[in-house]
Amino acid sequence: MTNHKQKFGKHSCESRKVVCDQLKKKLFQQRSKMLSDGELIKNCAIKMTEALNENKVGNKFQTVPLSKQTVTRRLEDISIQISNNVKDINANCSYFQFLNESIDVSDTNQLLIFVRAIKEDFTIFEELLKVCSLHSTTRGGAKTMTGTISGFVGFLRQNQITVPTLHCIIHQEALCAKSIKLSTTMATVTKITNLIRGGNRSLTHRKFLTLLEEMDSAYGDLLLHTEVRWLSRGKCQVRFFELRHEIATFLREEVTNSAELQNDLEDVEFLRNLAFLTDITQHLNVLNLQLQGKKQTICQMVGFVDSFRKKLRLFKSTLDKNNLLHFPRFWKLSEEEALEFRDYAEIIEDLSSEFD
Repeated sequence: MTNHKQKFGKHSCESRKVVCDQLKKKLFQQRSKMLSDGELIKNCAIKMTEALNENKVGNKFQTVPLSKQTVTRRLEDISIQISNNVKDINANCSYFQFLNESIDVSDTNQLLIFVRAIKEDFTIFEELLKVCSLHSTTRGGAKTMTGTISGFVGFLRQNQITVPTLHCIIHQEALCAKSIKLSTTMATVTKITNLIRGGNRSLTHRKFLTLLEEMDSAYGDLLLHTEVRWLSRGKCQVRFFELRHEIATFLREEVTNSAELQNDLEDVEFLRNLAFLTDITQHLNVLNLQLQGKKQTICQMVGFVDSFRKKLRLFKSTLDKNNLLHFPRFWKLSEEEALEFRDYAEIIEDLSSEFD
């Protein structure tokens, strides 16, 4: 029988936890340090080996240098090594990108200074160097990055430094998506959603949840969306379309002064627009996700956009024949009522031209 079994075999799990907690509290009170402190963790490990009568292991822990000075030096060494590696890669790479601009959750522009290099063997290396706040009202592709006089690129040009600049390709995709002229339909969806879920309407919201439960609905609630997040809008539209019958019933039975909204939900033209907007937004979401992520090259991203252009041409040709293969919400509406959807081919053609 080992020393560990001799010492702890008679104790239950609870008593073992008590011993460990006592050791931690004692060390914490003595040092007044968080457990993330290197020396404190080392002392915890040593005390643990003493409690387990594993002195040989404890002696090995004693030799591990974890003082503040040692940890500081090690971090400095690691930082220098990473910096030197980035410099070496930057000096030897064939293609590289240094700057990008993004907007954080507080709506402040952040200039990301990083190395995104393609080495001679075509492997991709990425390393963030620094993040600088740009306290302005600009957005990606606006004057902060592309202005002739103002902005970062303008500053470089004033100093006779010429660099290639690219408009954010995801931002371009979002602008193309906004060209779909169905804003009235989306406004109605937002208005109804806010009427049920928005503001201080907790009672109305609870009644709606109860109705969904009574009707044994496939979904438990509506989804909210934000204007700046295109992906959330797509999810909101899908959920709204699937719950359109339940929403109409709820407005009719529980919400006063909602006759106009009820008429919209019963209007065939509104439902056709809603179905189209939901389906095309889902297709755009797929493209948006493809354009995001690490280690994306401009060739890959342009390829995704070109592929989407071809999809749009396919969608147009199928809709010209009233073929609803690529539009599942159109298909659902057609099962409820005989409808034509050929006129939406023109909207798809307009959207396709925005990507050219």
